[in-house]
Order: sequence, then C-alpha cells, then structure tokens
Amino acid sequence: MAALGITIVVAATAAAAQPPPPPETFTGTTANMSAPGVLLRINVLRWSEEADREAVLAEIEPALDGAVPYDDGAETISDALQDLQTVGYIWTGGALGYALKYTHRTELPDGGEHIVLVTDRPLGRWDRNGPWRDRDTEPRDFTVVEIRLDAEGDGEGRMSLAAPLVIDAEQQTVSLGGDDAGPAHLENAEREPLPYWAR
Repeated sequence: MAALGITIVVAATAAAAQPPPPPETFTGTTANMSAPGVLLRINVLRWSEEADREAVLAEIEPALDGAVPYDDGAETISDALQDLQTVGYIWTGGALGYALKYTHRTELPDGGEHIVLVTDRPLGRWDRNGPWRDRDTEPRDFTVVEIRLDAEGDGEGRMSLAAPLVIDAEQQTVSLGGDDAGPAHLENAEREPLPYWAR
C-alpha cells in the first residue's frame, strides 16, 4: 500500500510540474484606420467553449444595430465583459494588454482558419489619441477582431470599428457583417509556429 501511495504522489507531482500549454499566437499590422502601422500580438490562452461564447454574445447583442460610443452611456457593455473570464490578450506595444473574453476558431475547407476575438475594451483606448477609429465613426466600447488565414497561416483581418455585427444564435458565434467588407484593418496577419517542445 505504501508503494502505491508513493507512486500516486509522484505521478501527481509530475503532472503538476508540467508547464501549461503555450498560447497560440497571431500577429498583424494595423492599416486603414486612425492608428496605422501598429504591430498587434495576439495570445490565445484557450478557445472559448459554447457556454462561454453565449455569455459574451448576450452582453454585446445591444450593439447589433450600429456603433455604440464608448463614452456615451455604453460602459455597461464593457463593464459586463470585464466580469467574464479572460481567455487571452491583445498587445499593442504598450504596457497594458487588452483582455480577450471570446475566442473562436473555425477550420476552412481550404485548410485555412477563420478566427474571431472579442475584447472588453476598444483597442487603442489607452493610446494618446483615444480608441482607434475607422473614418469618422465612433468606436464601440469593445472590439471584435476577425482574421482569415490561408493554409500556410497567412492572411488579413478586420475590426468592428464601425462594421455591423452578425450573431448566429444557434452556433453561438459572432462575425462582422455588411455587403461591403471594406479594406483590411490588419495586414500581414499570420499564425506564429508553436515552440518545438509543444508541437
């Protein structure tokens, strides 16, 4: 019995000592907005389960009809998102990262990826010129980032600076809608390879 107990303790200790899996990392450079040329680094710690996505979509649904200014009575959306679990971060070069509250990945037929992320604040909120804008529109008080990558892990992305949002209640997903996709907000987007020990 003693030997069995020692074996269990050793196995549990070994499992606890294993490092957590590395984040899945994506990068890209901003374009066609008020802050072009900013390198974004996106760390996805885990992909959101359906129940987690449902909680996020319930909070952003009021923004379906258009842009919601972050400083005009819409803080409740951001506040509610901040209370949800963080599943990653977007880094824009400053000391503070933007928490991801929603991460979803769909594999495309050509071997590429469709990735959608939701932050709890507007990107650029802590920059000198305030939240990033597309043309003269007012930003929402959160950001949806949509990235499409090809089979080689390269592509581009768009952001919800003013684009309408489309929610699929059955699949519990959100995407950027509109007949005109418009210019890319994220150029040279790519997935970084995992470290050799995690492949």
